[in-house]
Amino acid sequence: TSAMFPLYGLQLLLMPTLAGLAATALLLLLLVVHSEWYVVNTTGVLLGAGVCVMLGVTFVPALAILFMVLAAVYDFWAVYKSKHMLDLADTMVGLRLPILLVAPQDSEYSLIEETQRAKRPVSSQPAAAPGATVKRAKKGSEAMFMGLGDIIFPGMLVLSALQWLDRSAAFQVAMFTLAGALLGYLALMTYVARGKAQAGLPLLNGGAILGYFIGGLLFLGGDIFSFNISW
Repeated sequence: TSAMFPLYGLQLLLMPTLAGLAATALLLLLLVVHSEWYVVNTTGVLLGAGVCVMLGVTFVPALAILFMVLAAVYDFWAVYKSKHMLDLADTMVGLRLPILLVAPQDSEYSLIEETQRAKRPVSSQPAAAPGATVKRAKKGSEAMFMGLGDIIFPGMLVLSALQWLDRSAAFQVAMFTLAGALLGYLALMTYVARGKAQAGLPLLNGGAILGYFIGGLLFLGGDIFSFNISW
């Protein structure tokens, strides 16, 4: 608002700043001493929400869409062509960093146990005695993983629509954008459930962008295609 323009330098409100620092210190400690999946998810969701807000209020929808298209193209190439994104994902899972979200397939799942088991050399695994039956891995040993960027890019467009579009239609278009992203997520999970790694951004970003334009056409008409870009 206009009241914010005369302010200079870093502006900090006491209570939100103290609460943020306390939460940051607690989550950092938990990530070091007990980086279980729910700690990683909590930190990732808070981190992703903050990044969505910062990017959404910074970039107008046209720029946000441009970044989303470029990111989707890169994600497609990195997963299906070069395949280096798959190796990177395995590394990130092993580090248990809050740049991914973990969806356990069972209540007994443990991210710590899975990463420790993956790092253990094959030769160190106990050998089965002749005639013995090898114990199968327990049921809760599987999970699905999603990179944090898969929620940041669609979230950025939702916040950008809410911030920059006409006040009379901003909320409605933002909700259509969110609905499109969720439909893209539904399609993505349908493919992932078949057991194959999938590039998330083409479906998620594509759904969000499609929802943005559909909502814009319904509530703003052709003005949704006026990007107000000057050359």
